[in-house]
Amino acid sequence: MEELEKQYMDPIDNQESVELENNEDIVIDVPFNPNDIKVQTQPLTLGDIIERLEYKEIKLYSEFQRLPNLWDDTKKSRLIESVFLRLPIPTFYFDGGNDNKWEVIDGLQRISTLRSFVIHKKLKLQNLQFLKEYNGYRYDELPRELQRRIKTFPITVYILGKGTPDEVKYNIFSRLNQGGLELTPQELRNALHQGAPSKLVADLARGKDEEYMDDDDMRIIKKATPEGELFVKVTEGRVKTLRMEDRDFTSRFVTFYLIDYRDYAPDMDSFMSKGMRKIYDLNEAQIEKIKADWRKALNTAYSIFGNDAFRKRFDLNESRKPINKALFDSISTSFAKLSIEQCNVLIDRKEEFRKKIMDLHNSSDGKFIRALTQGTALKANVIQRFSDIENIINETLQGI
Repeated sequence: MEELEKQYMDPIDNQESVELENNEDIVIDVPFNPNDIKVQTQPLTLGDIIERLEYKEIKLYSEFQRLPNLWDDTKKSRLIESVFLRLPIPTFYFDGGNDNKWEVIDGLQRISTLRSFVIHKKLKLQNLQFLKEYNGYRYDELPRELQRRIKTFPITVYILGKGTPDEVKYNIFSRLNQGGLELTPQELRNALHQGAPSKLVADLARGKDEEYMDDDDMRIIKKATPEGELFVKVTEGRVKTLRMEDRDFTSRFVTFYLIDYRDYAPDMDSFMSKGMRKIYDLNEAQIEKIKADWRKALNTAYSIFGNDAFRKRFDLNESRKPINKALFDSISTSFAKLSIEQCNVLIDRKEEFRKKIMDLHNSSDGKFIRALTQGTALKANVIQRFSDIENIINETLQGI
């Protein structure tokens, strides 16, 4: 028993923090209706975007800007230089459901650069490659010709029309999201599901204070949450906040918490977007219960596995593996559905439970390990891993 405990707590790690998922060739069982696609292409100018910024008719998603330095001043300056040189820049993508307040899906860094340079006049050009004579210039110091060139620079804008379903928005922007700083699936989900969904998944993940600037350039600090601090503890801070990987984990938990795994339909991204939409219908008490069950699930996982939580293990002597996202969604959600009494029984019988987990990994049919490794978003594999975890939980709890 002591040896088993020691092996689970040894801090031996692989290089990767989170195991990459293999989800190629996943077939969408329920594709969207092509007639639902409402995309409008508009030839505008940067002046049109600047005017909308001045009148606060573009929403930049304050929380989405929690990493404001993805572009340094050199990259910002070279975007402006590209405009001076009349070089093409990437297309802008907006959700135009509310014509009075376009919402940025892709182009945030470019739009933030324009706002900083032209409106707030904070950006000072630096490290220009061709027009070096303008290094050190702010917008007001430029010749009128170059100021006019910015305002009249032609751009292409894609706008999603009102009434376009969220799953269609997600799919379209995933396809259109080319070049520049490509958005991750979770960044797209965050952009499309502002308000209660984005707040909840952020609260579950925020393990330290975050600082960002709002649309009016006011400094905002969001404090770490008990839920986020626990997440960081259980995962040892290995799940990165960069590009919202941590929120991808919490979004999975919430989705499978709200939608039974038996009702899963590929693909995973569309399924998670469906889960995010369900959060809009929850009241405050239901939100608080999700947070409480999240804490219960992570505390149970840590009490049973220690720093080996959510990692594959085939024997006691192998080195510790990276965190496995498929193992995370099936174990965390299953624990969340248990009562406190049941969780305590699992903790009391943790050696038995951990052995059952290893037996699953080494099962001769290989179904469980494939469900964690290959095509983790296939319906058969989602059902396989959830049902296997559910079965060994029930076996361990027998007799209470």
